[in-house]
Amino acid sequence: MSKWGVFVSGGDVMNETEKERIISFDEIRKLLHDNAEKGYIHTTYQEESRRFHLLMNGDMRAVDDPVNKLDANMQGKLSKDPLRNLRYLFIVNTGLATRYMIEAGVPQETVYSISDVYIQRADEAKTMDEILKLNREVWTVFVETVRDYKRESQYSKPILFCLTYIDSHFNEKITLEDVAEKVKLSACYLATLFKKETGKTFGEYLMGIRIETSMALLTKTDYSYSQIAYSLAFCSQSHFTKAFHRYTGYTPKQYRMEFFNANISAVGTSSRLLKK
Repeated sequence: MSKWGVFVSGGDVMNETEKERIISFDEIRKLLHDNAEKGYIHTTYQEESRRFHLLMNGDMRAVDDPVNKLDANMQGKLSKDPLRNLRYLFIVNTGLATRYMIEAGVPQETVYSISDVYIQRADEAKTMDEILKLNREVWTVFVETVRDYKRESQYSKPILFCLTYIDSHFNEKITLEDVAEKVKLSACYLATLFKKETGKTFGEYLMGIRIETSMALLTKTDYSYSQIAYSLAFCSQSHFTKAFHRYTGYTPKQYRMEFFNANISAVGTSSRLLKK
């Protein structure tokens, strides 16, 4: 018997359950064969996870992520009609995004209200261009909403700017002096204010963002340790390894071996592993 509950030895004999199905596994086998013949492969779980991790962190890169383009060549053919297929892809992607927004801390009724309005508008769309514009807009709204709920109302404008700047530039070499210049405050005063309002130094906060991001990259991608290190502005792989171990108690290799390909919900709770 095959993994689909069908006898394959001595002839293809279907069991009673399959006979009652609306769609037989023969149709699924045919699609698997057709996709293999064409060399077609769906977007990988790791690629999808990367996009939703960006969303959960309020990162605008989620909007322009290549996986977020509603491309049938990447995400599948759900209808023979191109417009209907794009509409279905929009609905699936929007529905998935709502779950991760809730995990990120946005109230579910707010999330579902946003998705309902955009899905209803996509249902009325007459052109593919309308749906593509709606897709970009809804993801922008999603990211902005996550950002809003991640911000604490007690932060002053200079510190809000610092947090937003770090969230957008943590993968670059930035310093307290760089940000102080942008908010037109002395580095000494900004350092004191940052520590007072966030409970962390500028460096601690920046390193925390980088370590949490590296935790996601270690479990959701097959990037090498050096690729992760340099993509997060560590000066070397050795520097990254030491910092990662200091914050988490794991080496990057140990962490990847233990948590690789874990459910994406683990991303939202990765901060629990960071040492205080």
